Amino acid sequence: MTITHQTVIGDNGKPSAVIIPWDVFLKVRDMLEGEPTPEEAEAMKEAEADRLNGNADAFTDLEDIKAELSL
Repeated sequence: MTITHQTVIGDNGKPSAVIIPWDVFLKVRDMLEGEPTPEEAEAMKEAEADRLNGNADAFTDLEDIKAELSL
């Protein structure tokens, strides 16, 4: 998603806020706060079942994620 925006520069010369179109804000808000899609809900159910059944192979180790992200 490309977001057209305006950057507000503070007194210190650094970005302090962003202005985005209202319709973009609504889409982002819905993605962050809204209900999961049917696919997301199914994936969460499967992940919970794997967790409850102790299926560690279904998950990625945190150290592997950190290595992949160079953290």
